Amino acid sequence: MSPIRRFSVGLVAAVVVVLASVAPASAHDELLSSSPGEDARLDVPPSSVSLTFSGDVMELGALVLVADHADRDWTAAAPVIEWDTLTVPLEEGMPVGGYEIRWRVVSSDGHPISGVIPFTVGNAEPLQRSAAAGGTDASTDTGGAAAPEQQSQNAQENGGVLRVVLIGIAGAAVAVAVLAAIFFLRRRRHVVGADEAVAPPSEHS
Repeated sequence: MSPIRRFSVGLVAAVVVVLASVAPASAHDELLSSSPGEDARLDVPPSSVSLTFSGDVMELGALVLVADHADRDWTAAAPVIEWDTLTVPLEEGMPVGGYEIRWRVVSSDGHPISGVIPFTVGNAEPLQRSAAAGGTDASTDTGGAAAPEQQSQNAQENGGVLRVVLIGIAGAAVAVAVLAAIFFLRRRRHVVGADEAVAPPSEHS
């Protein structure tokens, strides 16, 4: 394999590695489904809450609250995590009313994500967010508006990803320029050598 061809193969491999490393950096795990589901209306109180995510979540930092209109927490024990699924049991005797599942976990990439899932038991009005609940971080996973610090963190991450992309593009452009220069010089040397080979010998008087 010629040096130019080896250089071309290396360039392509480098660009692929850069692009492959950027894609995962821009994505975090997210909530896929829950039981009860968002805005679900149940005839009887649930015995547990289950959350399923797009990737494995860490036990450290996992928090789930099931709050009523008085901000009473109806969870009966700490969350149990199995790979990508989190389950927490609930106390018995939940009355008819509106509730919120307020959750926060650490995704597989170490990034904390959170959200709020409202549901209703019986023929009751959905829970109206209280001042205390308003301080809960809302994740885009459930369609809520992100907190200012979350927006700032997302902006910093997006800026970091953009810098990686720009660096990769700049590196690829420099490599292409070097490759073109090498190709031009080799081609010019070949043409000059060919001209010298076919030039007639000079006549000496």
